[in-house]
Amino acid sequence: MANNKKRKYHRPPASKNMVQKPVRLSQCMIVKNEEKNIEKALSWAKPIAFEQIVVDTGSTDRTVEIAGRMGAKVYHFEWIKDFSAAKNYAIEQAKGDWIAFLDADEYISEKDARELARLLRQISNDANLSKMKTALQCPWIQLDDKGTPFLTLAQQRIFRNVPEIRYIGRIHEGLTLSEPVLTSPDINIMHTGYSKTSYKDTGKAVRNVEMIEAELARRPDDASLKCYLADSLRIDGPCQDAARAEALYREALSGGQFILPDIEQGAYNYLVAKYYEDETQAEENLGLCKRAYEKFPENPDFCFYYGRKKFLAGDYEDAFAKFTECENLLKGQSVSLAGFILKNSLLLFFNMVLTAEHLGNMSEVIRCATLVLKEDKYQPGMLAPYIQAFKRPGYETSDDEIYKLLNKLYDFKSMKDKITVMRAANDAGNMEIAARVMAAFTPEELEWLSAE
Repeated sequence: MANNKKRKYHRPPASKNMVQKPVRLSQCMIVKNEEKNIEKALSWAKPIAFEQIVVDTGSTDRTVEIAGRMGAKVYHFEWIKDFSAAKNYAIEQAKGDWIAFLDADEYISEKDARELARLLRQISNDANLSKMKTALQCPWIQLDDKGTPFLTLAQQRIFRNVPEIRYIGRIHEGLTLSEPVLTSPDINIMHTGYSKTSYKDTGKAVRNVEMIEAELARRPDDASLKCYLADSLRIDGPCQDAARAEALYREALSGGQFILPDIEQGAYNYLVAKYYEDETQAEENLGLCKRAYEKFPENPDFCFYYGRKKFLAGDYEDAFAKFTECENLLKGQSVSLAGFILKNSLLLFFNMVLTAEHLGNMSEVIRCATLVLKEDKYQPGMLAPYIQAFKRPGYETSDDEIYKLLNKLYDFKSMKDKITVMRAANDAGNMEIAARVMAAFTPEELEWLSAE
């Protein structure tokens, strides 16, 4: 079973006199009907790989032809509904020091491939690390149909070519690692296989459901398998069954041993994201958010969801504390295990403004509203609290100063900007600011406004 202990690899200073040992990297993959992906799948590794091994499990398209034309060593393996068996067969053909086992719908950028080659050389020339029978743990970034990342997990796809490291499990297979893995945050594995188009084109959902159902029949208490089955059932397609997927996630989280934290985290993420705004079962959903947050405190999404639940429950002090914690988490990481709030940071600051208003914390209202307005000055409902905060007790600011601040955010030659500020000033009850902005309208603009 995979060893989940992680060790961050810190780059030692390079020595000019150091003789670098060469590193041989074998790229391996198993394929079936991947003619759309195979060229890209092989291209990324071509400049750094010692050899490229493609094991075909029964393609009826041009996959084998394209792989052979690109110089890969092509082998054939009879499909026996066992991913580990096929992958281990591929590893047996490899002669490199390291294996890079990515699927045909995965790739590494040119820049990250160069970094991988450099890192493997560095490890091989390190007196301690060179002896380890280990793997690299890399960010595994899921891309949608537009090529936009929507989720980041972690995977161990690059590992020593030693007999002790092999795959186990018929589906959603894992590596047998007895030594700590080395984290490699700068080498990103891009994955397109969970996009809707990919599932529609390849029929992966049907295949996966059948295989996981069979495994689950043999191991009915395996929480990880329940989550894997739920993952497949919630994807649009012929197998979609959202109600059963949710039931499986809840059943898995109620008890059972997870192989990897990412699996458990994914189950929490699906349920928490679905219900964090639902007020019909407030206590149950608050408990769900609390458990996710306490189990994975480093995940900014769970921190945000829990804070939002606290806000809806009227616990504004705790809500603001969680939002602040979420903000600090975002500052400390470039990728998120579940990147909702990473891509929607304005939503976090919007909630911080609302919460700070309830607490009477006008300095935080101003700070957070400024962050939102700098990113989106037309954000609905954000400018009025910003203007209003400057007149609250302890923060009394002259209208001249408020107008100067607004003039830095808005262009008072733009009709849209003037209308935005004037309406917000009216909503904030600051008639002086509204009048000043009104005075900046041209006669033609005033005529248009009156007609509206």
